[in-house]
Amino acid sequence: MKKITIIMSVSLFLSCGPSANDNKLPKEKSNVELANIEQKTEEFTVRAVGNTMTEMKFDITNITVKEGSKVKITLINEGTDPAMLHNIVFINYGTRKEIAMQAIEAVSTKYIPNNNNVIAGSDIANPGETIVLEFNAPKKGNYEFLCTYPGHAEMMRGYFFVK
Repeated sequence: MKKITIIMSVSLFLSCGPSANDNKLPKEKSNVELANIEQKTEEFTVRAVGNTMTEMKFDITNITVKEGSKVKITLINEGTDPAMLHNIVFINYGTRKEIAMQAIEAVSTKYIPNNNNVIAGSDIANPGETIVLEFNAPKKGNYEFLCTYPGHAEMMRGYFFVK
């Protein structure tokens, strides 16, 4: 009788234990699966307004996005004067004057200097033209944006915050 009780107790104990699948780790997602997860796009429309050097400005001066997000900027040049050519360039914080000075000589690169402080930059938008710029947001931090067409950086600038 004692043998039967022991055998029954052991059988009962073993039947309550974990199943063979309980010890398996969850299946990791492959790189292909991770790559297929869509990146969120954060879209902004920025208008370049004004027809004189004293009137020209961007209609927004702050843009905030999440780190690593895809950023889509639609630049609308609402100017009508032929001299009102604009772009939008995103740069590291505190480098605006350096970039603006270098941009004067960067005619062949659409007034965007070859400088490691430049994150992204658009084509030149002629008066009445709309340009789209897409790039991935950098790491968390504070950045700036400006128009690098000669003489425009002081009036046409803003802040780019990555959270």
